[in-house]
Amino acid sequence: MTVVEQWTADHDDETVIVVTEEEFLAAARRALDDLGLTYAELKDQARRHDFTSAQAHALWVSIGGTVDL
Repeated sequence: MTVVEQWTADHDDETVIVVTEEEFLAAARRALDDLGLTYAELKDQARRHDFTSAQAHALWVSIGGTVDL
C-alpha cells in the first residue's frame, strides 16, 4: 500500500490514511474474495438486511455504495 497522505484526526488516537483509488479497489476485491462473495451478492445481502457473516456486514459498511465491482 502506498500512503498518499496521512494526518492525525481530531482525536488523538485516530490516524487517517488516504490510498489511491486503485489500491482501494484492489483491497475491496481481496476482501470479497476472502469472503467468497461477489459485489453483487454483497449488495443483495445489504438490500435484504441479511448478511451471511459479521465480516460481510462490516465489509458492506466499509465499501457499500462506493464501488461497483
